[in-house]
Amino acid sequence: MKIVIVENPRPLTIEHYNDVANAPLSASLNSGYALAIARQAGWDTAHLDFSTSGDIASASAARILAEDADIVLFHWVYAWGHEELLRTTITQLRNESRTRIGAFGLFPTLSCNRLLQYAPQLDFILAGEFEDSLNALLRHFEKEHAIAALPGVVIRGRAFVPRPLIEDLSTLPIPDDTGANCSYPSLNIAASRGCFGECSFCFIHRYYGCSRRRTRDLPSLERELEVRLARRDIQSLYFIDPTFIGRGESERNRALQIGQMAQRLALPFGFEARVDCIDEQLMTALTLHGATSVFLGIESGCDSVLKRIDKRITTDQIRQAVRIITESGLHLNLGFIMFEPDSTLAELEANYRFLEELGVLSEQELTANLLYHNQIVLFGSSAWESFEKQGRLLLDERLPFEARCRFRDERVASVCEAMGRLTSVYFRAMDANRPAMPDSATRCTTVQQCLQPGMGSSINELIKNAFQDLCRAAHSGSPKRISQVEHEYAERLHNIPVM
Repeated sequence: MKIVIVENPRPLTIEHYNDVANAPLSASLNSGYALAIARQAGWDTAHLDFSTSGDIASASAARILAEDADIVLFHWVYAWGHEELLRTTITQLRNESRTRIGAFGLFPTLSCNRLLQYAPQLDFILAGEFEDSLNALLRHFEKEHAIAALPGVVIRGRAFVPRPLIEDLSTLPIPDDTGANCSYPSLNIAASRGCFGECSFCFIHRYYGCSRRRTRDLPSLERELEVRLARRDIQSLYFIDPTFIGRGESERNRALQIGQMAQRLALPFGFEARVDCIDEQLMTALTLHGATSVFLGIESGCDSVLKRIDKRITTDQIRQAVRIITESGLHLNLGFIMFEPDSTLAELEANYRFLEELGVLSEQELTANLLYHNQIVLFGSSAWESFEKQGRLLLDERLPFEARCRFRDERVASVCEAMGRLTSVYFRAMDANRPAMPDSATRCTTVQQCLQPGMGSSINELIKNAFQDLCRAAHSGSPKRISQVEHEYAERLHNIPVM
């Protein structure tokens, strides 16, 4: 018996160039776990990665058919407008073979019934945490040569029974390293699953069916590191847990033990954490153990917005967490939603002042991200349900599983659209200005290296000024004035001088 795990096409499009990511980092290990589960069940395995591919459907289908598999399982992440390509590929697979076709992961879980309608050629979906469901499905198929409506397996027209979560994560096999992950000098690894938050824009709690965090025992984590580090040269670790640090003294001690483990391996590491789990003593200790970066999803500089999106933190907590991280010498990465659909102009301006106060608007790439990020509303999220009830979803037939939202204040919408176009100009200019030299030692590896001396700070100020001037223009209520401001800054960004 053979199974092929397929990464769906999701090449970057200009509409999504600078948007908030539409899947958590934990998705990066899904295919690796699926391959390991299948092999453990005695199946032959193959992995096909079309994630950056622009291949036509017939070419993709031909490569999949050539594997002559009994089951084709798509790790289907939101496809950024390429859903039709994948649907056509699946149709061709169905027309030319008797292979069973399924999907798994975050997107199929959240959009389960809608996806079955969109792609009726799918035989099944693994909903939620999939490892035990996949194992049971493969073992049943080997005996019966049929897909059964087992717990965790969705079949059209059959009652769905959720499968309990895996309580002992140490029982999971060591995941394969797959696709683009194999070329990265950093190793993604999970020390826990889930999050105790319920942010309205997030979907981690919906994927797992609860708002809690499960940790794995440290010996299993150490065993995984030993095996995966032996496969290839690794220069650093990144813990993809939605929140690496839990609550309470025992969780702080656990984080320290993991830091010590990384230190013994002489590997610097980064992680993600909630603002309300940042502790000064712990951050100092983790830095001594080799921690180099922290990602915080702060999302807003307004308590009113944080409350609307059910973030369950305050701006005072954010200030304290950012201070602790920067004083510890850790590199700070931020998640931020500048344009939440209910935002007012006053809240946009408060966001700007807050980011300046934090001192994070100092590098043009980060500034461009922070001053634009718009909220994508994904099907299956609580935000989709809320805005749909209010009649505010802006649907696009090319994007059947995601939507924009009608802003409560049209002036905010105008600033958002203008900043979106301006940052697209900026990022396109940066891409066009990166020389593709054959000598890797002289290649421009960052935007800053591609600019003439002193230009980085000038561009940073230009982006900041554009945001402030657009907000001022929006107060006038004149679309013409907003358009003029956008045009002026677009011209200046088009003329960025490079080396």
